[in-house]
Amino acid sequence: MASILIASTDADFYLLLSHILVEAGFTVTLASSVEEVAFLSVEANPLAILLDCRSGETMAMDACLRLKQDAATVSLPAVALIGPGAEHQHLNLMKAGIDDTFVRPMAPRKLIDFLNGLAGPVAGKQDPRIGEGLLAHGDITIDLKAHKVARGGHEIHLGPIEFRLLRHLIEHAGQICSRDALVAAGWQKGRFVDRRTVNVHIGRLRRALGQSGGDVIRTVRSAGYLLEGAGERGARGQDRPAG
Repeated sequence: MASILIASTDADFYLLLSHILVEAGFTVTLASSVEEVAFLSVEANPLAILLDCRSGETMAMDACLRLKQDAATVSLPAVALIGPGAEHQHLNLMKAGIDDTFVRPMAPRKLIDFLNGLAGPVAGKQDPRIGEGLLAHGDITIDLKAHKVARGGHEIHLGPIEFRLLRHLIEHAGQICSRDALVAAGWQKGRFVDRRTVNVHIGRLRRALGQSGGDVIRTVRSAGYLLEGAGERGARGQDRPAG
């Protein structure tokens, strides 16, 4: 049974959300401070952490920064639940490294579907190209069952959206992947995601992969992104902007 960590200072909000999650089959733990978030993110081994973002508080942002600066928790999916009056926090949360956001009020089913997606793929839907649950492109490998990525033998920590984007790029290596296709691959169906958000997550993916090798993601102006092989990097025909 997957565990979810809820970071909130509001007992009523926690009780309501925990009831919804428990009914959906999850176990739930509460963290009411940044220190508790840091401790329980390791101790409780959660599937994801839900950060209650409310007006006048910075705990969610501070907790996200703490998680993403620690190698032990950098890959833990951090999800912002943005309450009324706190919408302005969205940009700062993106800069802090948040993996996904939901604006309240929201349909509980959307959150449950998202968390079930993190828990693992639906049985019987494995892509025949995956083989034994592994994908590879050059020196990059993805273990889909363990949700791990490595490059040149070095493990790379990715958030869930970057993981899904990389999977899509590898499955379509050598093809131009439009931003619309990447949105469909990286986010839940029905979510509105603008092109700047795609650029931010591709930038994160580039930086993560770049720690163990050169840049293999090419920006194709006005079209999208393309994952190229190691032999192609020296002869690019397109300019690659920073995003």
